[in-house]
Amino acid sequence: MTTIATEKTEAERAASPAAGVKAAGMPSSADSRSADAHSAGTGAVLRPAPSATPAQPASAPKHAPAETPKPAPSDPEASGAARTQAAPPPAFYTKDLSVFYGEKQAIKHVSMAFPDRQVVALIGPSGCGKSTFLRSLNRMNDLIPGASIQGEIWIGGQNICDSKTDVVRLRQKIGMVWQRPNPFHKSIYENVAFGPRYHGVKSKAALDQLVEECLRKTALWDEVKDRLHQSGLALSGGQQQRLCIARSIAVKPDILLMDEPASALDPVSTAKVEELIAELKQDYTIVIVTHNMHQAARVSDKTAFFFLGDLVEYDETNKIFTNPSRKSTDDYISGRFG
Repeated sequence: MTTIATEKTEAERAASPAAGVKAAGMPSSADSRSADAHSAGTGAVLRPAPSATPAQPASAPKHAPAETPKPAPSDPEASGAARTQAAPPPAFYTKDLSVFYGEKQAIKHVSMAFPDRQVVALIGPSGCGKSTFLRSLNRMNDLIPGASIQGEIWIGGQNICDSKTDVVRLRQKIGMVWQRPNPFHKSIYENVAFGPRYHGVKSKAALDQLVEECLRKTALWDEVKDRLHQSGLALSGGQQQRLCIARSIAVKPDILLMDEPASALDPVSTAKVEELIAELKQDYTIVIVTHNMHQAARVSDKTAFFFLGDLVEYDETNKIFTNPSRKSTDDYISGRFG
């Protein structure tokens, strides 16, 4: 028995160098045979040859520069950039707009964009150019002798200051509500139906539906539905103003311009008009001129402060009224002048 064991040991020693050489040349094969041997239950384990040290790239620096970390999604700057990229295009904008009455310059190189379906309030002391600027947005200043415009107003890819602009179509697209209610000397029904009929709506059924729809939008239907054929002048001041708003939206504009729409109204009627503005902005971009600071703060999304024909500051309403960037804006809002 001892002799057999010795012979087997010597045989194993004789086989080991050859196995070692083979394992060094084919390390993966040695690993495989070791696993096979273990699986077969022989108990023999073949050690794989040591692998060669991997070569280091000659050009690799000892210490690679640290990679600049990317901003986290919650980073204010990154999220702000994302908001800017995702922001929808404005409903319209002005570029270097100036308005003159003869040689007097009333508006001086104003560039500003109006967000779609938001309310923009124009504030400033009397004579600062707010109403002049507002009227220029649908070319109403063309009706004033000696008035002229320089610069650009872009709506739907068109510069409406171009001499070829169809101002009738333009004023259908951009409605206007004046400071004092000015219903036509016609019935309530005809006040609303006049514009659509002028632009080609002839069907009585279509006009009936449109009149009701516009009066409902202005919260006037329930108050006048039983007297549609009475004169619009028989309504109260607040009702007349809402009738004028209904008349403006009857021609399906995209933009509504409002020049002090509640300045001549009592507080109850003013509140109704403000509620109406909040509802209408779901369908229209609205620009409103107001002297009432509280009203501007209540109804608008953005506010522009005008002074002596200049656009001094234009920003989110909350910022304008709580933390304006310009001292003159703060002075006006706090009542130091104006």
